[in-house]
Amino acid sequence: MTTGFEVTSLTKMRMLAPWRTQELHGHDRHHFYWITRGQGRVIVGCINRGYGPNTAIFVPARTVMALELPAQIQGLVLQMPTQAPLDLPTQSLHLRISNIEAQGNITSYIERIERELVGQATAMDRALTAYALLVSTWISREEQRQDGTVRRLKRHILVERFAALLEGSFHQGFGVADYAESRGVTPTHLSRICREAAGRPAHALIHERVMHEARVLLSDTTLSAKAISERLGFSSPAYFTRAFAQYTGATPGEFRRPGVRRVASA
Repeated sequence: MTTGFEVTSLTKMRMLAPWRTQELHGHDRHHFYWITRGQGRVIVGCINRGYGPNTAIFVPARTVMALELPAQIQGLVLQMPTQAPLDLPTQSLHLRISNIEAQGNITSYIERIERELVGQATAMDRALTAYALLVSTWISREEQRQDGTVRRLKRHILVERFAALLEGSFHQGFGVADYAESRGVTPTHLSRICREAAGRPAHALIHERVMHEARVLLSDTTLSAKAISERLGFSSPAYFTRAFAQYTGATPGEFRRPGVRRVASA
């Protein structure tokens, strides 16, 4: 059977601890966000953009992102596996969909995938792939229709390349100088363009991604703080504890207590 497909409402996502969506993080699956109501900000590949009603956002797997979910938000998020033959884009897309027919089509495709997942009927794997291919086709057509909308600024290309490196190596303890050297620029230049694109400098983006992963590991695993500090490239458990407490207002041990992990934030 096909695995890796999942449909969730954005309203339901709002019930999660805010840090799970609003801090920089990555996913092992492709994510397609279809926002039908509300407005806010989204960071994809360390590029900060606004969104409003009828916005489609495609985020390829292993792309760093963060999403605001205000109270009035409505819409759906479709997760798709990387191994499925869907011919999805390799780069993120951010599209405002004004065509009424296109709006109805994408809502229908996602809802049909959701019904298949609920029904668990015979040949569900083929149905999921078929509907996901319709989503992929819809994305390709809307991308072509709105070519000017998705064109990237030259100064943002470096930021996206930094973001790709960040998602692949945030656990190795690298600093701004390491990322800047790999891109052939100075740390000052990298921090400046990150501030322009994401609203904060490179060191803040690196730290946020690391701290999000620390929260996930503390919340979803039984790994010790020492093991987590080693996994995330900290020089010592004590340094990890201090950094985590400064960022969240709680030590790793305190964060694991019921009720604390949801509200602790930077």
